[in-house]
Amino acid sequence: MGGPEIKILLDALEKEGHEIVYWVGEWPVAHLAPKGALFHDHNDAWDAKRSASLMDAQIPPADAALIGSMYETETLILTMMNKHYDAAPVDERKHIFYTMLSYWNYVLELVQPDAVLFNLVPHSIYSNIVYDMAKRRGIFTYCFEETWIAGRILGYTDFWKGSDEIRAALRDARERGTKVADLHEDLRAYYEWYMDLTKNKTPWYIKEQRSRARGVGVWMHRLKIAAAAPHRALPRLVEIIARTLRPNLRTEYERLTAPPEFDKPFIYFPLSFQPERTTSPQGGIYCDQILAIETLAAALPDGWEIYVKEHPSQWWTRGKTRYSCVRYPGYYKRIASIPRTRLVPFETDTFNLMKHSKTIAAVVGSALWEALMSGRKVILFGIPWYRDCPGVISVRNVEDCKTALGQVQGESMTDKKGIVAFLKALEIVGTRAHLGYAAGATPAISAADSIRALAATACRALSSFASRKPNTQHTSASRGTH
Repeated sequence: MGGPEIKILLDALEKEGHEIVYWVGEWPVAHLAPKGALFHDHNDAWDAKRSASLMDAQIPPADAALIGSMYETETLILTMMNKHYDAAPVDERKHIFYTMLSYWNYVLELVQPDAVLFNLVPHSIYSNIVYDMAKRRGIFTYCFEETWIAGRILGYTDFWKGSDEIRAALRDARERGTKVADLHEDLRAYYEWYMDLTKNKTPWYIKEQRSRARGVGVWMHRLKIAAAAPHRALPRLVEIIARTLRPNLRTEYERLTAPPEFDKPFIYFPLSFQPERTTSPQGGIYCDQILAIETLAAALPDGWEIYVKEHPSQWWTRGKTRYSCVRYPGYYKRIASIPRTRLVPFETDTFNLMKHSKTIAAVVGSALWEALMSGRKVILFGIPWYRDCPGVISVRNVEDCKTALGQVQGESMTDKKGIVAFLKALEIVGTRAHLGYAAGATPAISAADSIRALAATACRALSSFASRKPNTQHTSASRGTH
């Protein structure tokens, strides 16, 4: 949503009578900013830099009262800084947070918006600060989340609470006894494709990353990087060779693994890729995945184990097998030391682990959705888009896990009619669009058609809000993406 098509959204908002007072976008499309709106480059905002229009503004530093009111946000932000500020020590991260806090507090006081729109669940640090400040002030918020299911996107007024609309549509679909034949053709095709056991269900992005990370693909990727910066080619080659010789994530992981024993009862826990929006903010405190595993382990029935497997993207993208603030030295050792928990080899087939497990548990992830589509009950620590799907058992503590495992022991399968009803609810409530990646949509959706659909959804949400609060006109649009 950073391309020229963004003007479709801006024009739609203004046509509906909304005044855009502040817009976070990107410099190549800054000229599209509505007249009178303050423009702020996304990357500048992410770097804690001001809008060029406010460079000379006298902004006081955050005081004790403001900082104290945002302590919960601070704990979240310090973890979210694992991306973009990954090398920064804690004190530097805190000061950057305070800088952003004072700036955005000033902005909200200055422009006095009635609503703030985000194109995605906030996860750019500054966007989370804006979101939490807006909520504290009673300012209307609206954001989207991609599902990757037949090109459907969900909208939230509060992403922590989820969608009341999809919950209502789900109840209605279940009461009506929705059948597969009742689904829209694209969702019906998706369901039938998933039920076809001959089809490869590996997510498209995993296939792409695997092709770049293995064999010829990895060397083609490295040659492309070298061609872009030939003066760095030799140092990069030396660094790659050195990385393979020194201790790294792969060597630590492989030293601690044990093969799975499928004849014993176990819970499969696939780790989520980090740093990423799905775990921070949407994992909450369980962005610390070790804490989630410890919580689950404390509730295990006698004789059960937890089999943990690393997410393939963790070693294929960004830092590769280098240690980082999200996978630090000893990370895997901590997991392996949890009672009745074992790391299974990286090459172990995830679908085989799901098939033989008693249940699947995770903070978030496609593995849980795949298990649901297969008719399995799952244990969920985070708040992804499918949180309300029948078969999901959400947990927050050890007692919740004990209750969840009791349910699984009683019946590990879920009624597939519930899955069909959830897909129908997604059809009714969701918007057929994408946020830059059109994967999963058949037929394909153009960028222009996509943003028209999102604009229509956003305008409906704003109109619904305005009908409850007359004289609502000022809108602040935040890009909210990386």
